[in-house]
Amino acid sequence: MTDGSLGNRGLPAAMASSRGILGSRRKLLSLLGTSAALAFVVAATPRMLFRRRQARRVSLRLNYVPNAEHAPYFLGVKKQIYAREAIQLEIEPGTGSVDTAKLVGIGHSDFGIAVADAIVVGRGLDLPVKSLSVLLQQNPNVVASLADKGIKRPTDLYGKRVGTNARSTTYAVWLAFAKAANLDLSRIEAVELGTSTAPGLMVNGTIDACLLLSTNEKVALEAGGCRLECMDPADYGVRSYGQVLFTSESAILKDAGLVERMTRATVSAWNYSLQHGDEAISALKEAAPEVDVAQELAKWREIVPRTKARDGDVPIAFGAQGAAGWRQTYETFRAAGLIARAYDPETIIYAA
Repeated sequence: MTDGSLGNRGLPAAMASSRGILGSRRKLLSLLGTSAALAFVVAATPRMLFRRRQARRVSLRLNYVPNAEHAPYFLGVKKQIYAREAIQLEIEPGTGSVDTAKLVGIGHSDFGIAVADAIVVGRGLDLPVKSLSVLLQQNPNVVASLADKGIKRPTDLYGKRVGTNARSTTYAVWLAFAKAANLDLSRIEAVELGTSTAPGLMVNGTIDACLLLSTNEKVALEAGGCRLECMDPADYGVRSYGQVLFTSESAILKDAGLVERMTRATVSAWNYSLQHGDEAISALKEAAPEVDVAQELAKWREIVPRTKARDGDVPIAFGAQGAAGWRQTYETFRAAGLIARAYDPETIIYAA
């Protein structure tokens, strides 16, 4: 008898012990018919025939408090996308990409969402993090100003006050933009922001321009009635990835299978959300009742185009990442002096 046969030798001990139960109900099964009989066997011996993989509790640390850019994770939970990969996802709010990179790097959280600059800078500080998927192919930072300031091109910044924060990775984007646009920084007054809120300082006139997230702060200001002029650094050749899903090297060594399931589920959740934006924001609202649906939908409309490559709108599989993209990101922040230790940016990429 072969291993694939169903004789007594091929039955697990527990299944063999159930023969009496099945046999005693032979008449009932013959009356029920073949399909019903099979269903009865499955119901009678679930542990023996269809043992399901136990769901693993997994923490995902966001880069900030929940908003539109995080909607896919909440929808993924609601639609059982993570559950189908045996993942019980616990979504944790964040306090900034740099903090999230640190918390995931030291193993406090299993996975994280952060802007790519926090990852390249973190690796330079020997933070053991690996990128699993690039969620936004384009960096969402823009140089913004109130429309009545008349700042429509880089040189219009001469003689103006620009809010900067040397402790933030957005500072690198600013320096890269200034370099790419051939700006003379001595002709621009840099105002160190520190812990101050850039949008508020711009609205009250303390500064004339600053870097804002087109997918968040820009939308909030416009919703509040502000008319803005925005310059996208990418238009001047500054290229870097936006948000990424990442984890620690130790998490990969511990359970590479879980890492791959998490990546697969996250990509699926995003792909579904990109086709069902209203549903994604609805799931966000359920999880975070304080959000304004209209504003979050406006943010989502800014997010969607940045999930694709910019050059000629080249079609690209969602979540794709490559050596060239990470090298561009690395060079942007190395040129700004934010990479503490030189390294090969390809080491950021995790390939299953």
